[in-house]
Amino acid sequence: MSLKIMITSKHSFHLINRYTHIEVYFTGPTRRCPLVRKLLTTAINNSSDAMHLKRNYVNAFACPYNESCYCIVNEDDCTVCGKSSDISSDYSTWFDDAQDILDKKPKLTDLHRLFDSSAGDYMIIGAALKVKVDDLPPTPGTATNNLLIVFKRWIESNKGVSWRNALRVCKDYPDKFGRVMADVDKFLESDRACKEYLLVN
Repeated sequence: MSLKIMITSKHSFHLINRYTHIEVYFTGPTRRCPLVRKLLTTAINNSSDAMHLKRNYVNAFACPYNESCYCIVNEDDCTVCGKSSDISSDYSTWFDDAQDILDKKPKLTDLHRLFDSSAGDYMIIGAALKVKVDDLPPTPGTATNNLLIVFKRWIESNKGVSWRNALRVCKDYPDKFGRVMADVDKFLESDRACKEYLLVN
């Protein structure tokens, strides 16, 4: 028995009941993996409680060495082959609750690239990020450079520097930064962002 939910035309959530275990396939943005896993775990817990069953399930992933074997999370070895059950990068974003890209510190180059179309609003961006902007020259042709300075000051301040707060600027001024917000969202859901912010050592 299986259940497949199409989230968008490209992204889906697929549950397959294998009787001894449930397989989960999620093709949505990697930054959503911890949230989806939490929702699924909550549903299993609620169902177990309603049926007066113990919460005795374990999290596991397919063994890369043996197709009939599973690597149980937080245990030393796989179930059959005895290989190390260290979580590979393919599964780390699914099992690591701390892996939320919105809480990661943005890189200056990514911020500048994504907000460059709104460089003329550098004073609004700076004020929203609570960095000094009144000393920046408002002369023609300096907007792009001033935006770079704003983001550099924000990063150096080390106060609330996260993608979440960068997006908050867009949400607070939707008429001005609606396009930027869409671009940031698209970037954060990309494989490139996952590699740069979630799979770094």
